[in-house]
Amino acid sequence: MVGTETHSSASRLSELFARTLDANADGVVVLGEVLDRAGDRGYGFLLILLAIPAFIPVLPPGTSGVLGALMALVALQMLFGLRQPWFPKRWRERAISPKVVNALQTRGVALLRKIEKVSHPRGRRFVRNGLILKISAVAVIGLAIVLSSPMPFMNTLPATGVLLIGVGLANRDIYFLGAGWLVGVAVSLIVALGVEALLRLWRFVQQMLWG
Repeated sequence: MVGTETHSSASRLSELFARTLDANADGVVVLGEVLDRAGDRGYGFLLILLAIPAFIPVLPPGTSGVLGALMALVALQMLFGLRQPWFPKRWRERAISPKVVNALQTRGVALLRKIEKVSHPRGRRFVRNGLILKISAVAVIGLAIVLSSPMPFMNTLPATGVLLIGVGLANRDIYFLGAGWLVGVAVSLIVALGVEALLRLWRFVQQMLWG
């Protein structure tokens, strides 16, 4: 296991992403094997894996809710201090859809290659700090809730925040981690302003109807 973690830590993010999505001897990609191949970069890798589908233009109805729930589950494990992501055995043995794997291998790897041009390990000590991980987990949970909500046009921005945090964790890059937090703050402000606008509209409607 130590050898696997060392190898995964030394790999470029795009290379790790492509390798973890390789099919096994049965020709399928199983979640448990993906997590094992990700090694000590599992949390960041999983957040990247969950964020990328949100950028695909046409997704089946309800996908955002599922992605948001899984993001929140991963972030909760970070918040409680688990060293690596944990999933039930039946989840780990579940095969990932070939269409999803193909989309991740093409769009995902291409996106990560672009990101690698500006992201590299910066502030490793800070990224591994327990408090930093907890702040990141809280930010992901907030972004995941917004992503899962029925709010219109609020899929891409929260997913961007989760993607940045995932890259920051996986690549040990405090700059990307901070950028993800800033997106989280921006999303919180947008949601707060939206709620305030709806409340004002409701009060206006009430005055119009009932004086």
